[in-house]
Amino acid sequence: MRFALQCYVDEDLHALVKSAADAAHMSVSQWLKLTVIEALDEPRDEAFRDQVLADLLFTKIALDGWLRTHKDKELRDRIVVAYQRRIREYRERKAATRAGR
Repeated sequence: MRFALQCYVDEDLHALVKSAADAAHMSVSQWLKLTVIEALDEPRDEAFRDQVLADLLFTKIALDGWLRTHKDKELRDRIVVAYQRRIREYRERKAATRAGR
């Protein structure tokens, strides 16, 4: 048994989907069906999380390098102290929330 799924889209989205389907040498229906199946079968949360973590690591390393060469030699140390204070406060708030306070 087969069922129809239908939605209405604007002209720009239609053009993008049609272009992607044409590039894959498929009908729009075939392309949409395979795209939906892939989206449902392959959760991308882990890949997204890994990409965010990689981007954050790059940013951290770049910023740390910049701070180490900054003319204000104490700037990095002040930022580290401020970060440690804020992360401690955040963790204390989270712990209090979990404890029901």
